[in-house]
Amino acid sequence: MTEAASPAPHSFQGSPAAMRRRVRALDAFIDLVLEGHLPPTAEQVAERAGISKATFFRYFESLNAMRYDAGARMLERFPLLHVTEPGHGPMRDRIERFVALRVELWEKVHLLARLQRTMVLQDPEAARMVDRVREIMVDQVRQHFAPELLERSAAQRDDAAMLIAMITSVESWEQFRSTYGRSPLQTRRAWGKAIQSILGEEHSR
Repeated sequence: MTEAASPAPHSFQGSPAAMRRRVRALDAFIDLVLEGHLPPTAEQVAERAGISKATFFRYFESLNAMRYDAGARMLERFPLLHVTEPGHGPMRDRIERFVALRVELWEKVHLLARLQRTMVLQDPEAARMVDRVREIMVDQVRQHFAPELLERSAAQRDDAAMLIAMITSVESWEQFRSTYGRSPLQTRRAWGKAIQSILGEEHSR
């Protein structure tokens, strides 16, 4: 089973130098969001990227288009989105590795994920990006826990994979960490127990 593909950003034709400046603007947007600027303005992004506001709008049709492309860029910048050696090792070890990666990921990028979600009612492309990331997460669950899931019917596999993806989602992270004040270690422990329960105790022995 292959790694899920990242969503393609809006098409942009330009010189290699222009492409680099455009990526620099996307990185500036991401960095500003992660620093707590929700959302950054075009002026802030242009200043951080070292380009003019006019240049910014040559590279992006609108702020919404840039937010969509920033979501795609996030998938490139943060390898924690991808599980290494999916499906290899004892179930307990895979669970521990998986929840550790997810908690570490959301600790870093939850503000960007939150901004993407705030845009879904206004921008259909933002909604598609959020859904695409969720699809990638479910696909990674299917790969990483394939030894256990493949023993089930197709419907049962889908149910289990979606439940695990929901348990380890950024929305779940926000509730554990912000709403309930749980530490990263407590969050990992709770998620791990939940996943073990879904997959079945007998596989962990």
